[in-house]
Amino acid sequence: MRDSTTSTHYGGDARKNTLDIKRIRLPWLLSMLQPLDFPHKLGICERLFGKRLNPHGICWVKTAANIEWKLDLSDSTLRWIVYGKYEGSAFLNWARRFLPHNGIIVDSGANIGQMLLYLAQWVPDGKILAFEPGKEQAEWLEECLAYHPELPVEVIRAALGDKHSQAYLQKLGPPSVHGAWSKISDREGEPVEIVRLTDALVARSIEQVDLWKLDVEGHEVPALMGAESLLVERKIKALYIELAGENGIRVLNYMSKLGYSGYLFGHHGTLQPCSRIPDHSNGLFLHN
Repeated sequence: MRDSTTSTHYGGDARKNTLDIKRIRLPWLLSMLQPLDFPHKLGICERLFGKRLNPHGICWVKTAANIEWKLDLSDSTLRWIVYGKYEGSAFLNWARRFLPHNGIIVDSGANIGQMLLYLAQWVPDGKILAFEPGKEQAEWLEECLAYHPELPVEVIRAALGDKHSQAYLQKLGPPSVHGAWSKISDREGEPVEIVRLTDALVARSIEQVDLWKLDVEGHEVPALMGAESLLVERKIKALYIELAGENGIRVLNYMSKLGYSGYLFGHHGTLQPCSRIPDHSNGLFLHN
């Protein structure tokens, strides 16, 4: 297993291998719609273009982030990346305004780069630490980044937790979702390394984080505990965390104790205090 402090380097051979996968052209109407934001865009585009894109399967395609990425277009959630901003525009529009050009971002649960596509372009003089413990997902992400060496991303093949340890990554969904439904397990799955965010930042001489995107399928609180000293000292400016069911309540309570307030994005991208947790959503946390 790769050491968690080792950077990923991309050479010419890796870039050459990406050329073996087919490239497709998008329908002209979809190309015109990609830069636009409008309500229910992902659902509307899926009805208009889903059946036409589905048969292409795995290919290189221009995304709504205006760069090419390898996607499996037989997966409806990956088609969203072609249509527009993944999981909606509110958070990404906020992040673009919030992030400085030299910003430091932690993307934990980076998967194949669904959010990183945008965030990496907005910190050209900064850096993204992309934590992805899954072998398939990490290799997929590395292949895409080999084609985009201009993106300031370091892939770290590890999960975040409250201590340095070993665990397993259990795949819950069908193979077609490419690890998107994987979660940390104590007993079964792919062996993975667990590291503390505090230790990973110290190893890289990083003292402050502008944005931490945390989506690790129920393992959020242990990951937060591994950065508690940074949170107490307010060295992490903003966090975007998946909130779902009882785990979402645990996240909200934990962050509140550390002096962070939770917000949900409302209509037109406005921030609203997180007084209750929806069945499945993501919350933005800012220190008081």
